[in-house]
Amino acid sequence: MKRFLVVLLATFVLPTIAGPARAETPGRDPKKLQVLILTGYNMHDWRKITESLRATLEATGRFEVRVNEEPVGCDEKTFEGYDAIVLNFTNHAGVFGPEWPDSTRHALLSVLDRGKGVVAFHAALSSHPRWPEYEKLIGGAWRQGATHAPYHTFQVDLKAPEHPILKGLPRSFLQHDEVNQRLTMQPGITLLATAYDDPKNCTKGETPLCGSGKDEPIMWTLPYRNGRVFTTALGHDLKSVGTPGFVATFQRGVEWAATGKVTIPPPAELKAGD
Repeated sequence: MKRFLVVLLATFVLPTIAGPARAETPGRDPKKLQVLILTGYNMHDWRKITESLRATLEATGRFEVRVNEEPVGCDEKTFEGYDAIVLNFTNHAGVFGPEWPDSTRHALLSVLDRGKGVVAFHAALSSHPRWPEYEKLIGGAWRQGATHAPYHTFQVDLKAPEHPILKGLPRSFLQHDEVNQRLTMQPGITLLATAYDDPKNCTKGETPLCGSGKDEPIMWTLPYRNGRVFTTALGHDLKSVGTPGFVATFQRGVEWAATGKVTIPPPAELKAGD
């Protein structure tokens, strides 16, 4: 009888001690991290790039990914159950996409309040110029005065080798992309990567726009509210999002934003020391 009571107590008490089980949502795989990509408005080829991002994440077997092309209608219920929200959206200059209502802004913040993650991808750096908190949330933004020299091939230098996103990766990789200049950066970020903005890389014409001649921020993270934010300035086109360096840092960055940990191993072609 005594043994029966111990087993009975364990049945009811142990789940409480371990914490509540993750609620299962019909139609979602409870074994995978749930990711929602917000897109639909962008100055880039967002349709093809979004599908590439989705395939890149799902190829790991770690994620289940959905896409929403009308983020203006999102509210807290929309984001319920998601571990990370990826922002492939911009309303820069009020031209490329609509302003978000307060309900959608609060919904994004609620993801972080739940201890989950947000990922700001490329054009998302220029989004929400009329929402001051957004600049703090993503850690670095494209605002008045920001620009970039021509798309080209350059070296990305990793600056925080012990960070979970970068651990096990080489100290640098080659990338085909743009290097942003004069971003508005926030204090408190962890700078993951920079790139030297070659001053010899210039546009043509009487008043050429050239690289800054400085090491410019490329990727960073920050804690925000109870969650985590990973921001990458990379990803201008399909070639950019297909490089091994982008794929590895994006996959691992999304996992870190969602969980605070990284289990996805470095790809064979990008192991440290290779």
